[in-house]
Amino acid sequence: MAANVLVGTASWTDPTLIKCKCFYPEDVKTPEERLRFYASQFPVVEVDSSFYSLPTFNNSMLWTQRTPPNFVFDVKLFRAFTMHQTPLSALPADLRDEAEPLATKTANVYYKELSEEIKDTLWQKFDEGIAPLKSAGKLGYLLFQLPP
Repeated sequence: MAANVLVGTASWTDPTLIKCKCFYPEDVKTPEERLRFYASQFPVVEVDSSFYSLPTFNNSMLWTQRTPPNFVFDVKLFRAFTMHQTPLSALPADLRDEAEPLATKTANVYYKELSEEIKDTLWQKFDEGIAPLKSAGKLGYLLFQLPP
């Protein structure tokens, strides 16, 4: 049984990848240009930004348009789904008022404390956000970064 092994990095906008000035050509400056160049060098990338905020339909659509047909995005799950403390400000604006009474003194919320309605809405928004990647056949793995 043969298997494909894809090699890539964790994000095309990783600060160390940009600051080293040894990967991107000098004229590649914007996130769009970086993704296009990155995708010309690697067949897969981990989307790290989805850990900090939910992916959006529009961004996913742009990513599919800016990469070759067989390019793959491995998407990290939103931090609330993996039991990490989640800043109230990281939740979608339309859910913050309902979640605010559940926030800690440091303005964090935890998945286990959220109502089933908020949980369901978060999952729905996550699914909607990655829908273009699914439709284009560019969704690879969903990465669960679990807390210690």
